[in-house]
This record gives sequence, structure tokens and C-alpha cells, in this order.
Amino acid sequence: METMTDVRQQVDRIDAELIALFAQRFACMDAAARIKQDRAAVRDEVRKAQVLEHVKQLAAEAAIPVPTMAAIWEMLVETSIGYEFEKWDQIRDV
Repeated sequence: METMTDVRQQVDRIDAELIALFAQRFACMDAAARIKQDRAAVRDEVRKAQVLEHVKQLAAEAAIPVPTMAAIWEMLVETSIGYEFEKWDQIRDV
């Protein structure tokens, strides 16, 4: 990357890749909503803690701001849980 145009093109490409990856992640939430038979199983605080701890480790290894990545993933996980609840209810016509 030599110019700001190059940088911006890379950022735009990366953003598109991130959206595609988030779409895959939310497809996993669709599957989880279908698989989990008990609505109470949608919120799993033990799993949430594992995911957040893993992200912190990955961020530290990548030398990027751990607190920021943890905050982003906290929002992502909570959004995913809400999305999964909605899908769980839709599947079962609750």
C-alpha cells in the first residue's frame, strides 16, 4: 500500500470479507436455534465466557487492542444471542 487510495481499497475489501464472515457466523446462530430444543439453552453464559476469553487471547497474539476486541465481541455475542432467540421463537411459532 503506497497511497491512501490503496489503503482505502484494502479497508473496503476487508470490510466486505468481515460482513461475509459475520453472515456465516449468523448462519451458525440459525443452526443453533434449530438444534437447541430448550429456549433456556440459547443463553449460555459459560460458552459466552469461553468465546470472550478466546477472542482476548487471539487479540493479544495479533498485537491488537485486547479491551477493544473484547468490547466488540461482547456486543457481537449479545447481538447473536438476541438473534438466536428471535430465530428460536420463529421456528417454534412462540
